[in-house]
Amino acid sequence: MDDAPAIRAALRGLLEDAGFTVVGEAGDGDQGVAMAARLAPDFVVMDLRMPGVGGLEATGRITAAGHGTRVLVFSAFDGPARERAALAAGASAFLAKGCRPELVIETLRALTGWTG
Repeated sequence: MDDAPAIRAALRGLLEDAGFTVVGEAGDGDQGVAMAARLAPDFVVMDLRMPGVGGLEATGRITAAGHGTRVLVFSAFDGPARERAALAAGASAFLAKGCRPELVIETLRALTGWTG
């Protein structure tokens, strides 16, 4: 989930190139929470700053729903305090948007146990 279409497109390409199946994209927190409830994906990549429900609240709602969906918070707004807040909200991992693209794939594979 990210409000920037270009970021969503780049993530989709990265994930699909690594063998993941992308089942949906959301541009705001409300839409993302609804999609996660309906689709029950293995994981969600979540931005912190989004219109409507923000990333922390959306993360909490998704993980509390009980579908087993894991959340990777992927944000330009990084730092120890934001990472702690994301993990406290239920995220399984936190990465800064400036990280190596391979780190996103490595993290998602570790979260899901998928080796593709």
